[in-house]
Amino acid sequence: MANILIVDDQKSILMTLEALLSSDGHSVVQATNAIDAVHHLTQEKFDLVITDAIMPGGSDGYALTRTIRKQPQLVKLPVILLTGKREKSDVEKGLEAGVNDYIIKPIDPDMLLAKVRTIVSVDANQGTAFSEAAVSIKAEWEIKNEIVAVSELGFTLHSSVPMPIGKILRIKSTIFNEIGIDPVAIRIDSCEDLNPIENAWKIHGHFVGIAEKELTPLRLFIRAKQSKAS
Repeated sequence: MANILIVDDQKSILMTLEALLSSDGHSVVQATNAIDAVHHLTQEKFDLVITDAIMPGGSDGYALTRTIRKQPQLVKLPVILLTGKREKSDVEKGLEAGVNDYIIKPIDPDMLLAKVRTIVSVDANQGTAFSEAAVSIKAEWEIKNEIVAVSELGFTLHSSVPMPIGKILRIKSTIFNEIGIDPVAIRIDSCEDLNPIENAWKIHGHFVGIAEKELTPLRLFIRAKQSKAS
């Protein structure tokens, strides 16, 4: 499976992560700080980094992610951030640093493994990377999407345009009010061409940084919809 570097200053968290990931067939290397993590990254090839957001010693998970993104050989290495809260400012800070996804503490084993499987499988099939020039120019466009399914992991949407795999998408929809949670960004996992003639695409994305307390209203919403459909 995947070779995963886990970074946390708490030994109990490292042991929990290693036990969960090893049980799913992954190989795991531990680091207790960002400096050791960078050393491991220069010595060994990894498929994923899972790092705590806050660590002592002046170098946290955000700084580690920025360091990774500055290395040409590591720029596309997926990073999952462990955090105890999902404030909008923290999520934005992580996304700006280059984080691919969040895991909210306390760790939900099923959610963790599902996200790891998704990220590892998606990034393993990204295809050839072409050369590109870095720019910093703001641009916006409005796209009409329809949410056709919702699960604990994310949304399935129908769209008139395709979305790139790995894209972080911020959705504005009344569905969040219906569920009773704040808007959650999603990371695009798959994009299927449903109808080439009419430009119809089926897109699936998983939630980025959804908290355990938000899973309860989400589960209730899903069950209510299932009951009405049966």
